[in-house]
Amino acid sequence: MNEGGVRVEETRMSVAERVLKVVTSPGQAFNAIAADPRILWPGLIFIVINLLLTAIILPETKAFTQETLAASGQSPDQIALAMKFITPGALVGTIIALPAVWLVAAGLLALYNQLVVGAATFKQLFAVAIFAGIPSLIQSFISTALVKMVGFKAFMQVNTSLALLWVNGDASSFLYRLLQQFELFRIWGFILLILG
Repeated sequence: MNEGGVRVEETRMSVAERVLKVVTSPGQAFNAIAADPRILWPGLIFIVINLLLTAIILPETKAFTQETLAASGQSPDQIALAMKFITPGALVGTIIALPAVWLVAAGLLALYNQLVVGAATFKQLFAVAIFAGIPSLIQSFISTALVKMVGFKAFMQVNTSLALLWVNGDASSFLYRLLQQFELFRIWGFILLILG
C-alpha cells in the first residue's frame, strides 16, 4: 500500500485497464489515476481515436454540408470555398477541442479543489478530466457507426437525451427541447468528473 491507501498494483494499470475500470468500477479507476496520473499517452490515444472516427465520417460530413449549403441558397463558389475547409477544420478542430475541454474541466476541478482545500495536483485533475471523457468517446463510436449505417440526415434524428422519455409528446414543445439538453453521455461524463 502507498501513503494514499491504494494498493501499488492498482496504480499500475495500463491505459486499456483504466478505461475499462472507469466504465465498470470508476472509484477504483480514479484511485489508481490519482495515485499514478498519466496524461500524455491516454490523451494522445483518445485524440488519435477521435481523429480516426472523424476521418471515417468525413465523406458523409462533406455531403451533408454541401447539401445544407445548397439548400440555404449559397452560390456554387461559396460552397466550393466552404468545402475546402471541411477536412482541415474537422481534423484541427478535433485536435484542439479535446485538450481544450480537458483543460477547462481540470481548471474547474482545480478551482473546486482550492475551495474545499483539497490536496490534488493539477496533473491528477487533468488525468481525471481525460478519463471522464470516456462516455464522449463511446458516444463518438456509436455516432460514427450510425452515420455510416444510416447517413448524416437520419443520424441527426437520433436522440440520446432525456427527451427519449417524451415518447408521444410534441417535439416542438418547451419540455421536449429542455429534455434534449440533458444528453445521457454528458450526464455520465459529469458523474465521472464528480467521482474523480
